[in-house]
Amino acid sequence: MKATGVVVEYNPFHNGHKYHLEKAREKGIGDVVIAAMSGDFLQRGEPGIVNKWKRAEMALRSGVDIVAELPAYYSNQSAEIFARGAVGILGALGVSDIVFGSESGEIERLKSIAALEENEEFQTYLKEELGRGSSYPTSFAAAIEKVTGEKGYMTPNDILGTEYVRSIIKLGVDINPIAIKREGTGYHSHDIEGEIASATAIRKMLVEKSGKIKNLVPDPVYEILTDEFGQGKCAWLHEFYPILRHEIILHKDSLDKIQDIEAGFENRLYEAAIKNREFNKFYGDIMTKRYTNARIQRILTHILLGITVKITEDAKMGVPYVRILGFNEKGGKYLKSIRGKTGIEVFTTLKNVSKKLSGREKELLDFNERCSMIYTVIKEYEERKTPIIIK
Repeated sequence: MKATGVVVEYNPFHNGHKYHLEKAREKGIGDVVIAAMSGDFLQRGEPGIVNKWKRAEMALRSGVDIVAELPAYYSNQSAEIFARGAVGILGALGVSDIVFGSESGEIERLKSIAALEENEEFQTYLKEELGRGSSYPTSFAAAIEKVTGEKGYMTPNDILGTEYVRSIIKLGVDINPIAIKREGTGYHSHDIEGEIASATAIRKMLVEKSGKIKNLVPDPVYEILTDEFGQGKCAWLHEFYPILRHEIILHKDSLDKIQDIEAGFENRLYEAAIKNREFNKFYGDIMTKRYTNARIQRILTHILLGITVKITEDAKMGVPYVRILGFNEKGGKYLKSIRGKTGIEVFTTLKNVSKKLSGREKELLDFNERCSMIYTVIKEYEERKTPIIIK
């Protein structure tokens, strides 16, 4: 059996994701599709709208064969580290190709940009632009233009695409990257095109109790999402502010050890936390042109979860394990076929995990479990002892 990989967050799963899944089966050579899915905290520095188990169930009931968790120390990071973790997990599970959505859909262009990122001249220009206070996407585009003479604007998914390609090369895994052109609305758009809308728009409609959601997501997703929302179990970043504020004030002198914080920003965070009891006012006070919203939110979530520079460096040493959140019958057959061939531990339950992992691997597992515990402080859910199995 062969497998095709996808890297996802499903926050929540919607019809655009269904299209991506159909294209993954069409373009990839896999008998099964494996999703490396962010756990309880996501790449843009937000909690999942619903917990990882519910999002894994959405995926499995919508056609994914296997869901593997992308732990918080990868999922809540910049594109480079996010991609490295996802590719590492899918590589360990033996996928033959990775199919990802891209605004351009031009895989050869993404490959050439990925190669360019290893260019010393490019890195020099990138650092210069960042040093001027530009955001990463703006600096990235400017560096491309200076080296190649071509306009280098990169959309979020194209940037991720180049990082998937770079990770495949750096990790030395035999995976073919395949880009498919994104259809419908943009990544952050609130617009609806036919029965396609972004996850951002769907979350907004959920709050507004809009009935339009039903046509924008598969039926199993609508059932899960509306049930969780009805029970008050949907999570939003602002709800974590009391814990975040406590962490900023309590650990003021060690904030400089947090991943992605640059010198001086910790003082801005501390002053805003002391001053503001409400999250929106706090956020308004810490905004700066130097950081994108995504980076600011990631910094906040890094503080919330305790993702330090050291933990990030430990994670970058290599994927420590793979945890399977769920699978269907076909996925189960594939997992049996690769048993003992993965090179790292692949497990479906935490039972006896201490006998299988030690040192760095066990520490990172424990860290990720604590991240999920923090999620449950605000939005309680029962941690499953066994994976979701769809028959």
